[in-house]
Formats: sequence, C-alpha cells, structure tokens
Amino acid sequence: MQCRMIEKEFEMGKGSTAKLAQATRTDPRWAAVVGRDGSADGTFYYSVRTTGVYCRPSCASRRARPENVQFHSTCRDAELAGFRPCKRCKPNQTTGSAGQNATRIARVCRLIERARTRLSLETMAAHAGMSPYHFHRTFKSNTCKVRRRASQPAAARLT
Repeated sequence: MQCRMIEKEFEMGKGSTAKLAQATRTDPRWAAVVGRDGSADGTFYYSVRTTGVYCRPSCASRRARPENVQFHSTCRDAELAGFRPCKRCKPNQTTGSAGQNATRIARVCRLIERARTRLSLETMAAHAGMSPYHFHRTFKSNTCKVRRRASQPAAARLT
C-alpha cells in the first residue's frame, strides 16, 4: 500500500515537472538562453532552482534543465526570489566583462601609440590590470592583431 502511494506521488511530481519544462521550452526567452543571445542581456534574467543562481541570457555556463529555470525581469526580482548572482557572467554588474575588457584594451592601444620603444607583454598586461596570458587572449580577440606587430611603436610600423 505504501509503495503504491509513493509511486503516485512520484508520478504526480513527474507530471508537474514535465509541465514546467514544456512551459519553459515554449517561452521565447528560453530560445535566447539556449542561443546565448547577448542582445537579450539586460532585458531579462534567468535563475536555476537547483543551483540557486541567476544569470544573463548570454552566460556561458552549462545549460540548465528547462524544468529548473525561472525568468525574472530584473536582478532585484531574482535576488528577492532567493537567488544569488552568477560568478561567471556577473549579472548584477552594470557593465559586462566584454565592455570592461574593450575599455582596457583601448587604453593599452593608446599606450602603444604613444610608446617610443616596443612594450613587453608584461607591461601591457599590467597596464590593463590583467595577467599576461589573459591579456594576450583578450587583446587578440578584441583587435584581431598579433601583439608582436601591434606593440611596435608607430614609427617602426611605417617602415
């Protein structure tokens, strides 16, 4: 008798889980989450019940199961619902890390243009406030230039 009751409760839970998953999958915001659509950032946030975390739609974290996802209009709504911000995409920070990185790289590019001698990777990374490894990857992805050529003074690049 007790086994039958447990089976019924399990089946009831399974049905409600399937309904939650279906509701999430049909929501247009889910498509933005699955596609990691950066243009949807700031328009909504999603949280994951099993982790207690909320993210931007473009977050590169592992995709959650749809039945565990909730959508929120603002970071505040997500926090009031008991979720903490993701440590990867930092949804509660006003500027995303891509914007911060672009600003840092632009500062280094101005430094390179003013330099009279070739700058080392370590010097440029320190100016950007990044590790040399992270700076090198970020510089290449933001400028599509190889650091060796870009780090030469402007006069040397003209010859």
